[in-house]
Amino acid sequence: MKKVIVFFNAEPCKVITVSEGATTIREAYPNGEEAQLRIMSAGFPSLTGDHAVVYVASDRELMPREILDAAKKIFVVAGDFPAA
Repeated sequence: MKKVIVFFNAEPCKVITVSEGATTIREAYPNGEEAQLRIMSAGFPSLTGDHAVVYVASDRELMPREILDAAKKIFVVAGDFPAA
């Protein structure tokens, strides 16, 4: 299973857990229209040479800083920031 940070419909991001083989997730807008969101990976190097990979799905273009801030807020607080 892998955790995916979902950015959808200008709402606060959330984390969902999907199977390792999943490549998309489905979300619905308030009007009932459904969207298939592609699951992408984002890698973040650190000064110590290691790096972390997070999975992200979004209905909009994201800046790397948005993803990093969300990952830190969600995973670091929970104590399980993913490492590669």
